Amino acid sequence: MKGFLGFLSFVLVVGGLQGLVQHFFDTWIPVMGFMRHVYVDGYEIYIGVALLVLGTAVGVAAGRKDGTREG
Repeated sequence: MKGFLGFLSFVLVVGGLQGLVQHFFDTWIPVMGFMRHVYVDGYEIYIGVALLVLGTAVGVAAGRKDGTREG
Protein backbone atom coordinates (compact mmCIF):
# COMPACT_ATOMS: atom_id res chain seq x y z
CA MET A 1 0.00 0.00 0.00
CA LYS A 2 2.86 2.35 0.79
CA GLY A 3 4.30 1.88 -2.70
CA PHE A 4 0.96 2.56 -4.37
CA LEU A 5 0.41 5.74 -2.35
CA GLY A 6 3.93 6.90 -3.19
CA PHE A 7 3.28 6.34 -6.89
CA LEU A 8 -0.08 8.11 -6.70
CA SER A 9 1.57 11.03 -4.92
CA PHE A 10 4.19 11.26 -7.66
CA VAL A 11 1.55 11.23 -10.41
CA LEU A 12 -0.50 13.95 -8.70
CA VAL A 13 2.46 16.24 -8.01
CA VAL A 14 3.90 15.90 -11.52
CA GLY A 15 0.43 16.40 -13.01
CA GLY A 16 -0.05 19.56 -10.97
CA LEU A 17 3.34 20.94 -11.96
CA GLN A 18 2.69 20.03 -15.57
CA GLY A 19 -0.56 21.98 -15.62
CA LEU A 20 1.01 25.05 -14.03
CA VAL A 21 3.90 24.97 -16.51
CA GLN A 22 1.40 24.71 -19.34
CA HIS A 23 -0.59 27.67 -18.08
CA PHE A 24 2.29 30.04 -17.34
CA PHE A 25 4.66 29.12 -20.20
CA ASP A 26 2.11 27.91 -22.78
CA THR A 27 4.08 24.70 -23.28
CA TRP A 28 2.76 21.22 -22.62
CA ILE A 29 5.45 18.83 -21.41
CA PRO A 30 4.47 15.39 -22.74
CA VAL A 31 5.48 13.46 -19.63
CA MET A 32 2.00 12.22 -18.79
CA GLY A 33 -0.29 13.07 -21.67
CA PHE A 34 -3.41 11.70 -19.96
CA MET A 35 -3.27 14.54 -17.42
CA ARG A 36 -4.27 16.93 -20.21
CA HIS A 37 -7.83 15.60 -19.89
CA VAL A 38 -8.01 16.56 -16.20
CA TYR A 39 -7.68 20.28 -16.86
CA VAL A 40 -10.71 22.42 -17.74
CA ASP A 41 -10.25 25.64 -19.72
CA GLY A 42 -10.09 28.62 -17.41
CA TYR A 43 -9.38 26.60 -14.26
CA GLU A 44 -5.83 25.41 -14.93
CA ILE A 45 -4.28 27.23 -11.97
CA TYR A 46 -6.87 26.01 -9.47
CA ILE A 47 -6.69 22.42 -10.66
CA GLY A 48 -2.88 22.48 -10.73
CA VAL A 49 -2.65 23.80 -7.17
CA ALA A 50 -5.29 21.32 -6.01
CA LEU A 51 -3.34 18.44 -7.55
CA LEU A 52 -0.14 19.64 -5.89
CA VAL A 53 -1.81 19.88 -2.47
CA LEU A 54 -3.52 16.51 -2.88
CA GLY A 55 -0.28 14.87 -4.05
CA THR A 56 1.59 16.30 -1.07
CA ALA A 57 -1.09 15.06 1.32
CA VAL A 58 -1.00 11.58 -0.20
CA GLY A 59 2.80 11.60 0.01
CA VAL A 60 2.70 12.52 3.69
CA ALA A 61 0.15 9.78 4.30
CA ALA A 62 2.38 7.29 2.49
CA GLY A 63 5.34 8.32 4.63
CA ARG A 64 3.58 7.66 7.90
CA LYS A 65 4.41 4.38 9.56
CA ASP A 66 1.34 2.17 9.97
CA GLY A 67 -0.95 5.17 9.73
CA THR A 68 -0.08 6.44 13.21
CA ARG A 69 1.51 9.67 14.30
CA GLU A 70 5.12 9.70 15.30
CA GLY A 71 6.45 12.17 17.73
